[in-house]
Amino acid sequence: MLPRFIFQAEENLVEKPWGGEYIAKLKGINAKKIGESWEFSAHPSRPSFVAVGSKVRFDELVGRFRREILGNLECEYFPLLVKIIDANENLSVQVHPSERDARMLGEKDHGKEEAWIVLDADEGAKIYVGFKEDVDPNEFLEAVKRGDNVLEYLNAIRVNRGDAFFIPSGIIHALGKGVRVLEVSGNSDITYRVYDYGRGRELHLDKAFKVLKFSKTDVAELRQVPKEMKGFVRCIDTPYFTVDRVTEPVEISKDTFHILLCIAGGAEIKSDSETVRVERGRSVLIPAITERYSIEIDNGSDVYLISPSHSSCL
Repeated sequence: MLPRFIFQAEENLVEKPWGGEYIAKLKGINAKKIGESWEFSAHPSRPSFVAVGSKVRFDELVGRFRREILGNLECEYFPLLVKIIDANENLSVQVHPSERDARMLGEKDHGKEEAWIVLDADEGAKIYVGFKEDVDPNEFLEAVKRGDNVLEYLNAIRVNRGDAFFIPSGIIHALGKGVRVLEVSGNSDITYRVYDYGRGRELHLDKAFKVLKFSKTDVAELRQVPKEMKGFVRCIDTPYFTVDRVTEPVEISKDTFHILLCIAGGAEIKSDSETVRVERGRSVLIPAITERYSIEIDNGSDVYLISPSHSSCL
């Protein structure tokens, strides 16, 4: 029997050479160089462990209780991957394939559509999203091979806390130094690295150039405009998932799972039979069997609710 609310049994943290201290401070732990925190990961490369009486791998739990967790989603797998990312240095310039392209390239993993909400940013920090003009693929390939600074080809966007962007598959992108984001994406770990500042890591140019969209990217089309809703501000609205910031007490009815993530303050959530508290730096999964629940947040809290759509099953 699943609980009405499911918590991770332990943090799922990833050390990176470019990681910082933001995630450790957020979660109240003593650690350095933490680049990523994976929240309720069902990806086989790095599954989370959850507390359901005992400590259980989350992907295995989904396999045993797929309908109870996913509800009416027509997925054979858990469709989302939620991360907190702390870019303490410029991250590699990369691209992800669509589901169709992943299959075409013989990948065993899924395609990846993703979105970012900026949780914190140093003054003047930037992200890079899409080409600022139409680009000739051969010219760009030669620039990459020469080791040119390919950031000059990309839209450089200064960001502040609360900014949000949708990054569709095929769009070249990178997080700049000093940006911390909540990243929500399809449940995939495919990344094709295009440029890495001469750090010597492998590039994936053959596959990347098969999926890159070389036409000019209109940043305004990818920047998410906040939408006021009853009890929420909708920060991310894509065909695959939504992300809402909770602003006041709210009652929710649903037919699939939600993930609630607390970045500041705290929240209390109640079902018809259970009440739990979610503190700063923690997340909770509300499975489909919890059809109705309520959220109350502390003053000054920063709480996000992540919801899949029926198109998230790629």
